[in-house]
Amino acid sequence: MVLSFAGDIRGNVAIIFAVAALPIMGCMGMAVDYSLINDQRAKLQLALDSALLAGVQEASSASEIAKANSMFAGNLDTKWAAATTATFSVAGSQLVGTASATMTTKFMGMMGFPTVNVSVAGAAAATASSAKACIILVANPASNTLVVNYGASISGSGCEIHVDSSNSTAATINTNNSLNVAKVCIKGGATQNSGNNAAVSTGCAAVSNPFVGTLPAVSPSACNYNNQSYNGGSVTLSPGRYCGSTAFNGGGTLTFSPGLYVIENGSMTFNSGWNVTGSGVTFYLVNQNATLTFNSGVNAVFSAPTSGTYANILVYEPDGLSQSNLPINGSTTINMQGLLYLPSRQVAINSVSSVTALQTVMVFSTLTMNGMNWSISPGALAPNSGTTTVSGARLVR
Repeated sequence: MVLSFAGDIRGNVAIIFAVAALPIMGCMGMAVDYSLINDQRAKLQLALDSALLAGVQEASSASEIAKANSMFAGNLDTKWAAATTATFSVAGSQLVGTASATMTTKFMGMMGFPTVNVSVAGAAAATASSAKACIILVANPASNTLVVNYGASISGSGCEIHVDSSNSTAATINTNNSLNVAKVCIKGGATQNSGNNAAVSTGCAAVSNPFVGTLPAVSPSACNYNNQSYNGGSVTLSPGRYCGSTAFNGGGTLTFSPGLYVIENGSMTFNSGWNVTGSGVTFYLVNQNATLTFNSGVNAVFSAPTSGTYANILVYEPDGLSQSNLPINGSTTINMQGLLYLPSRQVAINSVSSVTALQTVMVFSTLTMNGMNWSISPGALAPNSGTTTVSGARLVR
């Protein structure tokens, strides 16, 4: 009987299973805990990264760390972690952080591991951008270099206006206007009759004229056209030298062919009723008697060349000219793109003028804005204003 029992193998599977059950269940429990640990690590990393991205955009090291701590505490999911800590520090331009959590296991405790430490690390850097000076007024030390009158509206969140006059009244800003720009930087002082505007900064390090002596010279040549007058109809002009008066009367359609238009000793005047277009064009004003004048009822669209000698230059003049006026009068709509370099011109944009100057930089002697709507954005030649703004953040590790 003993020999018969010893040779009986019918219960072996149950015995083997009973012996193997404990380690099998232990492995299954470890798999469950491992999944929970990875889940906690991912949530901990997400909380840390969010805190770093929020904190690094603050203005000072202390505020970066305070913001990061606040964000980490607010974003943390402590469902599985018994104790969680985070530490933040500033290292150069980066905000660095580490976080750790002590996690209570569900099954591994039966195998002598009641808790597991989970840790993560990261760093973030701010994404900074330099603001651009879209309008530069260079009359110095003149008073009222910039005048913003009733009903004037200018919009350009990525643009700054720089007034390079040290006069105590370098600018006058009157009531009922809208200066929706990044900054109005005035080297001297300003009279603000509408109360202090948040965008206006006096005693500011205004950008000086950055284009002196840098633009292409235009050689003297014979006049191609003298004292021209166009009275309506459809007109196409060719590049060349236009001397004396060039007048567009009576309304019509005018197209400027691409190229350089030199204006000498006279005004090119656009009167009511003209629709004007010019793509890839540059206007060069030889002297103070050469002007472009836009009167009421004109619609114009101009853009500078994108390559070649005059790339990104729409209108310019030589340095050192005497002061002269350049008016843009009521009910005029102008869209322009490129550099307007007119450091001798006292520009006045008058009532109900609508000017869209996208991808543009303007250099004038003075600027007066009267009851007009103006939208601007910086062009390819717009200089950095010296103001750096934080536009976002990125994780670096």
